[in-house]
Amino acid sequence: MPSSSPPEAVCTGGTPPSTQTPASNQIAVYQSTCQGAVNTPVVTLTICVPNTSTCEDVPNILVDIGSTGLRLSHTLSIASELPQESENGPVTECYGFVSGYNYGPVVKATVTLAQQTVNVPVQISDSQIPAPSSCVAMFNSSAPFEPTFNGILGLLFPQDDDGFYYEGGSGPTTISTTLMVQNPVFLLEPPENNGVLLSNFPTVSPTQGALSVSGLLTFGTGSISGLSELDTSNGIITAKYNESSLKAYFDSGSNGFFIDNPTIPTCSSSSLTGFFCGTANKQSAELTGTNGTSLTLNFSIESAQTLFFTGNQDFSSLGGPMPGYFDAGFPAFLYGFTIGVGWDPTTVNSTDEGYFLYGN
Repeated sequence: MPSSSPPEAVCTGGTPPSTQTPASNQIAVYQSTCQGAVNTPVVTLTICVPNTSTCEDVPNILVDIGSTGLRLSHTLSIASELPQESENGPVTECYGFVSGYNYGPVVKATVTLAQQTVNVPVQISDSQIPAPSSCVAMFNSSAPFEPTFNGILGLLFPQDDDGFYYEGGSGPTTISTTLMVQNPVFLLEPPENNGVLLSNFPTVSPTQGALSVSGLLTFGTGSISGLSELDTSNGIITAKYNESSLKAYFDSGSNGFFIDNPTIPTCSSSSLTGFFCGTANKQSAELTGTNGTSLTLNFSIESAQTLFFTGNQDFSSLGGPMPGYFDAGFPAFLYGFTIGVGWDPTTVNSTDEGYFLYGN
């Protein structure tokens, strides 16, 4: 996830030629072409100023089933042209990731997803704007995502009502639900609005990885049969791993397996902070939903130093420590699974939202 360093200029990497053939409800997913990105699945989205022809094709937007809402970098040229939402004053949001907060204005944008367009509230992440003291107190540090990617497409829940909203700088406060940052997929016409699937990624060598990988992001969960469902409690399932029961989740926005295993040596180099530099073969975790359905995930961990030395960018065995948790990050998508997330398309905040789906 984002580092705590100051934001740099927008990533200049573009959209590579696709090896995928998307259907009408799919778009191609590719490895970020931003410099220094690893295990970073991204898409290109067309962002427009509502009711105008002012548009920008924005590459390198992270596909993240571990967060909710579309967030764009303030360094994009289109960002300053999108109209800010206002109720009792201009609306801003403080949204917390594991690594820190994103703060910035909530704007209205027209977004194209495959063959549909939606008007949706979007956050502009801008660490140049001083965040309210209550935001800083809750999340401690700012976590801008530039220059590793240009935005985040958060797909976990239909609507970001866990964010902290401000009106005219005052808050946190309650705002109208129609102004809250939203998952744009939830706003699509049925049957494409009940969830997403990430599929078609290749399996890669655990010791070497791959220079790049590509896959497909599918809107609507009914186009692939035979999927199993792991119900969640607010996006959390359970992992039985290393003789412990841990909170767990799938997160395509995490670039490694971040897990509770103190027996694997961590990296001493400051450039590899947060990763394992030891090897652990034949690892296995049983991931179980609140409905009792389980998935056995077999994987391995290789030294980050060894993996990065290959010059490749996508690794199924990259990992790091996270006490008390099992974060099945993007490497889990490189073992031949289709993995996705679904919700009840008829209502927000129902009991049937944010459940994970998987299949071979």
